Amino acid sequence: LLLDQSNAANHAQNRFTTRYPNNVVNYFEGKCYVASSPLLGATGQGGEFITLLADLLISQGTYNNIVIIAAAVEGSPISRWVRHGDLNESLIVLINEVQTKFQITDVIWHQGETDAAPQFSTTAKVYVASFQSLVATLAEQKVSAPIFISIATRWCQAGAKWTEANPVALGQRMLIDNQNIFMGVHTGKL
Repeated sequence: LLLDQSNAANHAQNRFTTRYPNNVVNYFEGKCYVASSPLLGATGQGGEFITLLADLLISQGTYNNIVIIAAAVEGSPISRWVRHGDLNESLIVLINEVQTKFQITDVIWHQGETDAAPQFSTTAKVYVASFQSLVATLAEQKVSAPIFISIATRWCQAGAKWTEANPVALGQRMLIDNQNIFMGVHTGKL
């Protein structure tokens, strides 16, 4: 289950198609399709990284088959993913639909750029509480899969300066407990 904003919401520059069309599929509205950019279920018409990640996991033998469930929305602040947020409500519907066919085994959370931008300036405390609300929603929907959270706060805006040591990145690091929530990729460094 992929929860994200632009990096997986088909707003990246390069498009990809899986090298394993019999093993890596994209679930959307009750059907599975060969995974390729743009992923169905996410906004945008460009590229994404999850198809490449799925191919890597297949080639390394981590998984034999991968079903990508994309729920990524460009520019979405974390406030939209919390309990009673519009994306939280949509997520519940999606999870209920998916779980009639598949078990969710991993959750990838790659979000934070919008919250770190000057117009939002979300604090670490608010980010942590908001993410915990999302985790509670997942638990209520019987999703007990490990969550891989990325340090994702780099944004580009004319006249404003991004720093790696920002409140959202601090909040993301605070959430990693290595029991249920694990470190994903640090995209700011990439």
